[in-house]
This record gives sequence, C-alpha cells and structure tokens, in this order.
Amino acid sequence: MSGKQETDKSDRKFWITNIQRFSVNDGPGIRTTVFLKGCPLRCAWCHNPEAINPYQEFFHNAEKCVRCGACAEACPEGAITPPRIRKKRDEFSETTYCTNPESAAARAKLEAEITETDPPKIDRDKCTFCMKCVDACKYDALTRIGRLVTVDEAYQEVKADEMFYESSGGGMSISGGEPLMQPEIALELLRRAKKDNIHTVIDTTGFAKWETLDEITDYVDLLLYDIKVIDEEKHKKWTGVSNKIILENARKLAKKGVPMRIRSLVVHNVNYWDLNYPKSVLAFAKELGQSVKGIDILPYHNFAGEKYENLGRQYAFKGFPNLFKEDVQDYEDIINSEGTFKATIGGMIGVEQNER
Repeated sequence: MSGKQETDKSDRKFWITNIQRFSVNDGPGIRTTVFLKGCPLRCAWCHNPEAINPYQEFFHNAEKCVRCGACAEACPEGAITPPRIRKKRDEFSETTYCTNPESAAARAKLEAEITETDPPKIDRDKCTFCMKCVDACKYDALTRIGRLVTVDEAYQEVKADEMFYESSGGGMSISGGEPLMQPEIALELLRRAKKDNIHTVIDTTGFAKWETLDEITDYVDLLLYDIKVIDEEKHKKWTGVSNKIILENARKLAKKGVPMRIRSLVVHNVNYWDLNYPKSVLAFAKELGQSVKGIDILPYHNFAGEKYENLGRQYAFKGFPNLFKEDVQDYEDIINSEGTFKATIGGMIGVEQNER
C-alpha cells in the first residue's frame, strides 16, 4: 500500500456512536472501546439501537422538552407537528366563578390545571436528518446520535489511555453496531494498535464475508463472538438474518486458531427457561475446541427501553423485567459442569482474562 493511500485512509471520516474510555466489560483490563455505527442485524432486543443505522440520527427526550415549538418551526420538511394544547377533561362549569379579579385569577389557575401540552410529534419517515431541529432546540431535548471522526482522531483517543492498558492488561476494543460493516476502518485501527503493541479486541456477530474476518483477525488478540441463537429459524425470527454464515465463520476462525470468547445473551421468549439452549452453546463451543477461551452469559436488561422511545421506535420487549445472575445460574452450571470451558455471568468484569 502506498503512503498516499494510507494518508487518504487516515483522513477518511466515518460514523461512530461513541468512544468509551475506561471500559471494563469489552475485553480484559481497562480498555478504550470504539463503537462504530451500523449493523446488518435487527435483533429484537438490541441494547444499542442507536448504533443500528449507519448514519447520524437524533434522540428526542420528551421529558426535557419545554413545548416551545422551535423544532417544528425549523424543520424544512414539515416532519414535526407542533406542540398541541389539550384539556384534561372536556367540560367545566362556566358558572363556577364570578367575574371579579380574584375569581378570574382562580379561573385562570383552574384552566392551567385542566390543560396540558403534548410534545411535538416527529415523523421519522419524512425526516432527512438535516439536524436543523436539533440546532433549534435550546434545552437538549433533541440531541445528535453519532459523530464523524477520522482514523487519526479516533486512534489519538485510544492512545491517550495507553498507560492504563499497560498497568491493567487492557487495550483497544472495537464494537458497534457491527464493526465489520466498516472493515477498512476497523482494520486500520487494529493495525495501528498492533504496531504500538496495544492489546486488541473486536466484538462481532461474525456476520460478514470470510475474507473480511480472515484479514482483520490477523491483528486481533481476542475475539468476542456473539452467538445469538443456535437454531437457524429462531435466529431469523429474532434477528432478521440466517446464522449459517455466523456459525461457519466461527468454525473457520477456530481452525485458524483465533482466540475467542463466545458471548450469548439470555432473553425472555427467546431462550430464557430453555435449558437446552446452554447445552447447545456448550456443544458448539466443544466443536470449536481450544480456540474458545470461555463463554459469557449475558442476562437481558431493559436499559435500552428509553432509547427506543427517544428514537421513535417500537421495542419488542417493552415492559419486560431485567434478568439477574440468579435467573441464569442454571445456564452457568450447565456450561461449567463438564469442566471444558469456564462460563461467566455478565461478561469479563472481575475475571482474569488477559489473553495477551
């Protein structure tokens, strides 16, 4: 690759949702995690829905909205319906108060009490994401999701915490969304980290061409490999895609000897209360062999519910409660029973997993 090509790639901007410093659950030690935007899966339980689309979006937090209507006035597409005043009840007695000033003030108070203002309604289908509404909002009720950065800018943030990687056995992680949707960016970041002897981790669904994974994993110290569902039909139902390529890529990675941890989410109505599920994960891990360094059981949490609401999207698991360690203890016990692999609940926090 010529020097000019490398410079062009360094200057190329790409979308991220966040660069999270002092991350402790995206690999061993203290890490800096670069969250790339965009994912080809549509998991019904997705905990990072703001990372699904590969372009900038915005949150609308109705609790912060003061109903001023500035966003509707600024929208050039007419995609925002202005705030609407409505009465809490249909009628009140016109003869309750006299016309003296004191009664008039009491009536005004009553009118204020029996009316409320609905927040503006946003038609996301009409929205072109010009962000003029966000710029018009002075109360942080509308906030951008995603920012454009260059490889240089992102990697400078990673390098800034290098002393913490050395003391904790940490390093750089790349997550998403699905980082393999931006393979050239992920590859460039990984190459730089390996050149600087920084431990590298990539968190992926494995839903990508094998050639992409094969090249990228030459620069990866540890792979966090998400196994959503083993059964193909259930996988299609809950994620929108087949898992054939995911499972086949895992087998190829194992043959290549890439160290990986299998990460498996336990979700209501999907694989909760199904003890055949941890058995199937264990069987698949045994098929992969020594490349598997452990299995992380991730109990469902509902923290993303507010994100869906702020994005104007429906959430399939709205109202479902969090799952806790005791809810999935049987899953851990089943995986640990044979002694082949060590399972954790909740990921790698507090676990000695330095694979350097």
